Amino acid sequence: MRGLLVKEIELMKQQKQFFILVVVMGIILNLTGSGSVSFATGYFTIITAIFVITTMSYDEFDNGFVFLMTLPITRKQYVAEKYLLGTGLTIVAWAVATVLALICKFAANRGESVSEIMIGGVATIPVALLMLAMFIPLGIYFGVEKGRYIAIVLWIIIIAVVYALVKTMGFSEETVSAWLNGFNWGIAFAVAALITVIGYLGSFWISARFMEKKEF
Repeated sequence: MRGLLVKEIELMKQQKQFFILVVVMGIILNLTGSGSVSFATGYFTIITAIFVITTMSYDEFDNGFVFLMTLPITRKQYVAEKYLLGTGLTIVAWAVATVLALICKFAANRGESVSEIMIGGVATIPVALLMLAMFIPLGIYFGVEKGRYIAIVLWIIIIAVVYALVKTMGFSEETVSAWLNGFNWGIAFAVAALITVIGYLGSFWISARFMEKKEF
């Protein structure tokens, strides 16, 4: 598995322009006030995390899977490496994005407090990991490109359903603000962490089964 991680690191070195662009976009969003700092942090974290799907595209290209499976690794180890990479990229991206957000806050005198930045930033970690939990098994089962489109459609449907429910229930901005002010964030993060861990591990189990049955 170490060899696979080295491969991913070398691939990321070749794509350094992509990461530089993401950093620049995050800084611009923070400094210009185009959205909240939390949005900029989430953008940076999620875009970096789904780079895992890009590595799968490279693995799939020109029958790359056939070559990879000749190496001294199992299919389960290949899948485990993708989930490990996704976790690592998410945490590193979140840490970098949070530091950038704090620096830009003091440089541009943004209105968000440090606690708001931290809470908003941490909230993006479960989102990024759950997105990977959906993307990876679909990419393995349907192929990376088709799986990517299916996952995007599913996320759009989920967001649309949640938005429709919120509108149907008639929540006003004042109601939501009052609800958030009395919210127990400790319990919320604990529940989110539990759901993320269960979803991520469940996704890994499904992806491993798909990979074992996949024909190249």
